[in-house]
Formats: sequence, C-alpha cells, structure tokens
Amino acid sequence: MPATRRLASSFLVLIFLASAASTVSAQLNESSVTLTAGQKSQLQDLASRVLKHSDAAGCKKACSILVANFTGESGSTSEIGMALADELSSQLTAQAHGIQIVNRHALREYLERERIASKLLEDDNAARWLAMDNGATEVLIGYLKIGLTQANLHVQLLDTHDFAKRVRDMPAKTFVEEAVFRDVSNFGSFESAEPFGEPAALKGANEAVDASRSASGKITAIAHCTYQPDPSYSNAARTVKFKGNIVLRVIIGKDGSITDSQILKGAPFGLNKQALDAVRTWRCQPAEVDGRPIAATVPIEVSFRIF
Repeated sequence: MPATRRLASSFLVLIFLASAASTVSAQLNESSVTLTAGQKSQLQDLASRVLKHSDAAGCKKACSILVANFTGESGSTSEIGMALADELSSQLTAQAHGIQIVNRHALREYLERERIASKLLEDDNAARWLAMDNGATEVLIGYLKIGLTQANLHVQLLDTHDFAKRVRDMPAKTFVEEAVFRDVSNFGSFESAEPFGEPAALKGANEAVDASRSASGKITAIAHCTYQPDPSYSNAARTVKFKGNIVLRVIIGKDGSITDSQILKGAPFGLNKQALDAVRTWRCQPAEVDGRPIAATVPIEVSFRIF
C-alpha cells in the first residue's frame, strides 16, 4: 500500500529560513530580457516547425498547447529561459489556427500560487501533468544549452495522453526541433530563477506572532499538533511513484485550529492540495507567551513517500 509520512512536522524556524533561502526567485511579472528582431524571427521559424509536427505529436485542431518554462543544464529555469518561452508562445499563438495556446501570464499566476520549482517539472510526466492541470492537451518543453558564443534551444511537444506510459508503449517517433542563437550578448543572467517571488502574507498574519520570537513577553510554550492525519496521495503522484517534500506556512490560532495556510515550497501531481486539505484538519496546542495562548505563524514540512 502506498503511504505518506511526515519527515518531521517541525516548527523550527530553520525550516522556514532554509526554504526561503533555497528558492532563488526572479520576482518578475514579465521577463526583463529584451529579445532582438533576429531572435524573434528565429522563434517565429521554430514555431512554424513545431506546428508542422503537431499532428504527428497527437495535437489535432481541437488540442491546446502549454509552453513550459525552458530549463538549462541544472534543471532550473532562468530569466532568458522564461523570455524565450514567452516569445515562442506568442509566435505559436499568431500561427496556430484552431489550436489553442495557453496564456503564459496564466501559467505565471499558477506557478506563483503553487510554487513548484522548475527542477520538479523537468521530468516528462511532470510536464504532462502541468499541462493537464492547466487545461492543455500538449506541453512544449525546452532545453537551453548556453555556450561562450552561442545558445542552442531544443524543444519537444509532449502529448498528455502519454502520461505514465512505458517507454515501449510510447510513439515510435518523437520530434525535437532546434534553434541556434549566435549572439547571446543580450541574454542577461543565466542564473537559476523562478517565476514567483516572496509569498503573500497570510490572512491574520499581522495579529499572529512569529514562532521564532515575540515582540513582547517570553514564549513559554511552542505550538505543537496532537492530531495530524497524513495527506493522501493523488492518483497522478501514485501512478508515477513521486517522492518529495512540501513546505507550508500556517497560522495556528489561540484555540489550536489551523486558521490559514499557504505553500512555501510546492510539489507537482496535485500534492499541494492534498497537503493543504490534510493540514486544515489538524488540531494543535497553541503557542503561549507568558502563559497566555497566542496565534502563531509556523512552518510545517510534509514528506510524501511510497513504500
């Protein structure tokens, strides 16, 4: 039987600080990279070649395509990876007749909310799941290799109907297209970046005390939970046997109930929702300052494992 287990539902501030420090965020609504006319022309040609293969890749006229953030050798995306994906998505929108292209701004909002690092979406099945969760039937993934004088972008269209299929059951032929950029002087930083910034404040956060300190008085009891049912696996996560951790931030109220929660570090395959739904049922003992119960903001790490 599949099982989920918390690695440690620790309220140590170290978890929160490590989570925040591990995410290098672009904090951008739109990429700061400006592509040249020549680069846009290359992406226009690339979009044309992708669409020529769309039927063979399972994308008929009724299909919809999500362009995922392009990644590099580290598995992470970057400002230029997002900028190239934005432009290629625009070119596909201009050329695709009868094929819907998922709005990239909507994808950014989704990733801002779900906070799933690009490395976790690098796997083909994770990319297919991302497309399905955003209402698409196909996902265009891209790998960007940057050298000293040029950059090579390889893209591939994946059919969501192939989710979790065995290699031998996959279509015999897949199409990979390439664009070569001879001038990369305008590409800016190649460092890892994510399309989300610091999470918004929780409702009631102004009244809650940070679990690590109190503005006045002495913390005499640390919040801890006494009823902690494990989250369930989603069907998609069970199918691909996903293993990983999710970090949440919650407010434990004076009565020990979870009054609000949010994702700090997410995971794919619908596990964010599973974690949030489970944590909302937890019952805890509130933190205390000078012997009085208080509402406190605390981090929680949830671990998903299949045995």
